[in-house]
Amino acid sequence: MQDTEQGQKMKYKTIFERCHNIIQDREDSYGDARPLHRSIAKRWSSVLNGKLRADISETDVARMMSELKAARMDHTGFHEDSILDQINYLAIAYRLQSDDD
Repeated sequence: MQDTEQGQKMKYKTIFERCHNIIQDREDSYGDARPLHRSIAKRWSSVLNGKLRADISETDVARMMSELKAARMDHTGFHEDSILDQINYLAIAYRLQSDDD
């Protein structure tokens, strides 16, 4: 049992390291996530004007991008890059929400 648990921990560690590397590369290339997510939120709110009861927030954008990745996998099956992107979008949502508190 202990070997299985240790092996599982290594797998999770590898997953999170890969996610960290991807998100760090994106941040190095595009900067902090908040300005981009704020811009997307404004654009989506404009498109959905009158169809929603409230504007879309930066956190909502990150959560919906995660859902987009989930829908892609529902349609085309499992793809490692989609699941890693989904994890990272949820991490971004968490950070953006935490920054607002």
